[in-house]
Amino acid sequence: MNAEIVMIGTELLLGQIVDSNAAHMGRVLAENGIGLYHKTTVGDNRVRIAKVLESALGRADAVLTSGGLGPTEDDLTREAVSDVFGRPLEFREDAYDALLARFARMRRPVTENNKKQALAPAGATLIPNPNGTAPGLICGDARGEVICMPGVPRELYAMLEDSVIPHLREKHGLKGGLYHRVLKVCGVGESWVDAQMGDLMARLENPTIGVLASPEWVRIRITARADTAEDARARIADVESQIRERMPGRVMGVDDETLEGAVDPLLRARGWTFATGETFTGGMIAQRMVANEAASFVGGLTHSPADTRWRDARALAQETQRMFASDCALGISTEPQDRNLNAVFLTPESEAAWQTTYSVPDGLGQLRAAVICMERVRRFLSGYPAD
Repeated sequence: MNAEIVMIGTELLLGQIVDSNAAHMGRVLAENGIGLYHKTTVGDNRVRIAKVLESALGRADAVLTSGGLGPTEDDLTREAVSDVFGRPLEFREDAYDALLARFARMRRPVTENNKKQALAPAGATLIPNPNGTAPGLICGDARGEVICMPGVPRELYAMLEDSVIPHLREKHGLKGGLYHRVLKVCGVGESWVDAQMGDLMARLENPTIGVLASPEWVRIRITARADTAEDARARIADVESQIRERMPGRVMGVDDETLEGAVDPLLRARGWTFATGETFTGGMIAQRMVANEAASFVGGLTHSPADTRWRDARALAQETQRMFASDCALGISTEPQDRNLNAVFLTPESEAAWQTTYSVPDGLGQLRAAVICMERVRRFLSGYPAD
């Protein structure tokens, strides 16, 4: 089967709210083997919503909507669904009783406009919403069905996974799904990664490989379709092994693992403590180590790039090492006139030094520089060349 997503809300069109619901819905549909080829965003207008739903029903077995189920005048999803299927709105006592019970538990008064949330097209199935006041609804005909969910993420996520997905799987006899694993590569570009495994990407059909670049890393997404998770994991593991062989030591981590989470264990395994001295990166590496709760990290210094005393990265690393009595220290300095970034990593046994350039001294440039330096540290501690 295939589905289509319709996101409803003028605030989404105006960029006043980031559309995190669509991303979540897309992931959940993919994981359940449900095809998704279109997503539409429409404002709070009854006629336009109805037209979008009509169009989507011509392409998809199920149309999933988010938003427009609240009690206010601009919540028009129920009305649009009523228009699409030619079914008048009916007041549902069961929905209103559930709403009254929820308001009683919260010790809040029920206003007259809350009754709107107990309306549904004739014959529609209501979806319970234990996390909010607006129930979802399912309404359909020979063309397919429209499944409406609230726009509040907490409410939508639970309704989607607890009610909507089980409904779709049972109705359409879905088995298995899509499973994926993400490998993260830092310090190189998307084109370099593509050059290492472009032939794999071209010939593989199941699993498939996708590459997506970001300021922090290149993500290599391996996706397998299978009836069982065990079968999918076996397929993915074979491709992952081939990728790792082609890029020795380049895979920093998988899925939700972080660069700091990769460096910290390497330091702790040696019993080493770690401190940072930063100019251009503005304490970003220290902040990331703290956020990761890295046990090896003992402190960091941040100096202005304009302070000429700290243009020597080795001197900065040595001063940092002395101040925090740390086993290891990373010093990062800059030469603003030619936009060079210099770094030195000191350990009790040896040291590594490297130089790179940056284009613009802004937040993105700082992030990229921080990631490059931490990746060099990771590779050095892992026994691979820093460059």
